[in-house]
Amino acid sequence: MSNTNVATRKTGSKTEYLDNLKNKILGMTTPPKGSFQKDETYWKPEVDKAGSGSAVIRFLPNRADEDCPVVRLWSHGFQGPTGKWLIDNCPSTLGGIPSDVCPICASNNKLWESTKDKEDPRRKTASERKRKLSFISNILVINDPKHPDNNGKVFKYKYGTRIFDKIKDLLFPPPEFADMQPCEVFSLTDGADFKLRIVKKDGFQNYDKSSFDNPTAVGDDSVIAELEEQLLPLAEIVAPKNFKSYADLEKRFTQVVGADETAGGNTNVGGDEKPKLQDDGSEDLPVARPKTATAKTTTAKAAGKTSAPKSAPVAGTDNTSDDVDYFTKLAQEASAEEE
Repeated sequence: MSNTNVATRKTGSKTEYLDNLKNKILGMTTPPKGSFQKDETYWKPEVDKAGSGSAVIRFLPNRADEDCPVVRLWSHGFQGPTGKWLIDNCPSTLGGIPSDVCPICASNNKLWESTKDKEDPRRKTASERKRKLSFISNILVINDPKHPDNNGKVFKYKYGTRIFDKIKDLLFPPPEFADMQPCEVFSLTDGADFKLRIVKKDGFQNYDKSSFDNPTAVGDDSVIAELEEQLLPLAEIVAPKNFKSYADLEKRFTQVVGADETAGGNTNVGGDEKPKLQDDGSEDLPVARPKTATAKTTTAKAAGKTSAPKSAPVAGTDNTSDDVDYFTKLAQEASAEEE
């Protein structure tokens, strides 16, 4: 009697059966293709082992159906004591007091206020978990030494306050530097190429050596027309649908840090009017918060929803029709929150 089993007979041969079984077993330990899948619409400069890198890019204007060439995004990214990671957009991007609209920001404030010792582990934990600020724009890659196949292509580019400062200063030169000529950075005809220079300093990537070249057109009329067709949408990045509700974010936060911590381990010492943690990615300094939350914010929190208050303009909406006015406001807000 043959000892061939039913599973073997179904696949036609023992070799095919074992191959099929191997794929299934290995597939059980491999994350689904949708997990941590790279977004090919974003460009990121590659650095060498020393942490150095360079590239030349061009910041591009917004699409005709959007209001601003840059969007601002607050986010959280950290590993909790459970070993799990939390990587989520912060609802404060949409407006409102961070500790009222985001359970992570609320927890950070409690940790920060629970001690006056700057070296206390609780303040270190709050700093590691605080929201981080980033900006996103369309760019044209002009020269990517590590990946020349990217040259001539349009991508979205996420960057921090250091590069944003350089953009802001060229758009609106500080009054103390009267010799600086303003440049419409995002213009296809009057903008300027950006020479990105990255070095590693104190364990972090540093962009201080980056600079803009002299203003020049990106190309002739045909090139400009082609680039305008390739511009990627930005407003959808900060659409409310891309933010978890307060309840869902709180649930995920509990899974990452553990139920014991979120069940009451963080005591808010001293009441609501004490200084709060400045969680803008710069220094861990307290900043004063308003005494009371808005009714709309409180209602959204209680309902487990996130929404963009009418007073908080978001690129791509009808809150503002003037690109320059919008970007000026964005720049002023970033200046008020940076170190």
